[in-house]
Amino acid sequence: MLIFKTKSVVDDPTENKDSLKLVNGFTLVELLVVTAIMALLIALLLPAVQAAREAARRMVCSSNLKQLGVAVHNFHDANGELPAHDYGTSVGTGGTSGHGHSVFYAVAPFMEMEAVVEQGSAGLVDFQPAALLCPSGYYSDPPIHASWHAGSTNYIVSSGDIVTYWKATSQADYDNYMQWRGPISAKSRRSKLETIGDGTTNTVIFTERVIGRNSSFGGGKSLRMIDCYISMAWPSAFGALINPREDSTKQILPNVCWGFVGVGGDYIQPMPTGSGLAINDYRGTCWYQGSWLTVFNTIMPPNSPACASFYHFMCPPSSNHSGGANVSFTDGSVHFISETINSGDTNRAAVLSGSSPYGVWGSLGTANGEESVSIP
Repeated sequence: MLIFKTKSVVDDPTENKDSLKLVNGFTLVELLVVTAIMALLIALLLPAVQAAREAARRMVCSSNLKQLGVAVHNFHDANGELPAHDYGTSVGTGGTSGHGHSVFYAVAPFMEMEAVVEQGSAGLVDFQPAALLCPSGYYSDPPIHASWHAGSTNYIVSSGDIVTYWKATSQADYDNYMQWRGPISAKSRRSKLETIGDGTTNTVIFTERVIGRNSSFGGGKSLRMIDCYISMAWPSAFGALINPREDSTKQILPNVCWGFVGVGGDYIQPMPTGSGLAINDYRGTCWYQGSWLTVFNTIMPPNSPACASFYHFMCPPSSNHSGGANVSFTDGSVHFISETINSGDTNRAAVLSGSSPYGVWGSLGTANGEESVSIP
């Protein structure tokens, strides 16, 4: 048994001040046992602490989506119609060219951002709305695009179960080719709550999307499906498998996007030489402009791969929450939708009318699909 000895000088005159006094201490074995117990307790408690923190982040994210839903209803009360996406002429100094205001810009005055909207371009430069960020949905602080000087958004708006045509900018072309199937209209405000035939309770309007790790075009610092998307904006050696840039009649099919999935939720790397494919991670940038960067469709389940061209896109929700993503419905409620939700036939092309071919998830995205589904 190891015994630690210490020299003690005492005031008792009967004691020899130079004498050694024996003091009992911990043995090495006891010390190791205590250390092991403490390490075990920390190992047991750490996941619980992390789970509690994630639960809090998820609650904040859900609350933000709830506030967006309330803002949309307040907008409807004030204007007699729902806000639109890509309407008017966008202000600001950044973002993608040729697009108007976003639905988030439209409802900003109902989210305590009146002053920002009133300032126009000056108010938008380097401004990041805190209400449009999920605490676990981005990697930079703040997630402002360095070149555009534009804030980002973790929340995106539904176009329904349509692979959106985004070539034309005229109202006629939007009417003829886009025909969004969700509750929000593109280009002009003409939708009303009472025109949602499937009911506001069962119609998706907003969800969340992880903002990529890099704030510039094509940085590819992350290869994860939930961070990035495959850009198919150029003619490809894959031919008919994808949507070439100059042929807007070919829709992207869900199974094509699944074909780019690699190991562990990453996209395959490297991309085939000459394929015209690239990994980009600037979804969710420029919150105030109504481009496809802030739109999703109810075709691929949450946390599925995303593919896009200039004319069509397949953009599902994504989150760092385990197992799915928060989704806001048009009645203002928020539900957590699992990434295993039924999504129908991945070989089917999108339709412009009637029931959705994309199962329960597609049906929840349509405002007037006449499907009979409920939130799972």
